[in-house]
Amino acid sequence: MSPGYAAVEVVSPISGMWELMSAGGRVIVFDTAQVAFEWLPLLGSGRPCSLDARSLSVCFQVISNVHPNRARVAPNYDPGEKAPWKRHIIWTDWWKG
Repeated sequence: MSPGYAAVEVVSPISGMWELMSAGGRVIVFDTAQVAFEWLPLLGSGRPCSLDARSLSVCFQVISNVHPNRARVAPNYDPGEKAPWKRHIIWTDWWKG
């Protein structure tokens, strides 16, 4: 496993299944699980949330049909490919874009 990398899984409002968060078909990879956990509340677009540090998860208190209502960190995520990544993007590059 790649030490330190993490991904975020969200419950799809459409399928109700856990899916890796992605943009443009590329999985978003975080530098560490801690960075991913601290970033989770931003998924709620300002909605109140309940963070659980033990499970590295978040639940949003206002239900949305468009935005994720639950998310969790997938720690020790292994992108499974060498840089430069084609199927992944580091969160700082995605967030700036």
